Amino acid sequence: MTDRVYPAVIVVVKLLWRYLGLKFTIKGSEHVPRSGGAIMAINHIGYLDFAISGTAALPAKRYVRYMAKKQIFDNTIAGPLMRGMHHISVDRESGSASFVAALRALRAGEIVS
Repeated sequence: MTDRVYPAVIVVVKLLWRYLGLKFTIKGSEHVPRSGGAIMAINHIGYLDFAISGTAALPAKRYVRYMAKKQIFDNTIAGPLMRGMHHISVDRESGSASFVAALRALRAGEIVS
């Protein structure tokens, strides 16, 4: 799967962290597998949690495929970014297709959160 959008988004997020004066000490990055499928479980309590957890996966040179509610994919700005980064749309009323998509990503060696 070709990632054309994700690298550019990472540059923007790193610039955002720098602009905000945020520095992170990442502990445990050696536990992020360097290859193969993996599940990353995070406590989601704020709007930037996904970006912070994705930053934590960067030392392993891995991209995280996030599962996010379908409504974000319908947004005119966020939707193309989400699709471009190959995140997984979750329809909360009928989630079986999302589950299948997550399994497919894991089998393809992706990190799913």
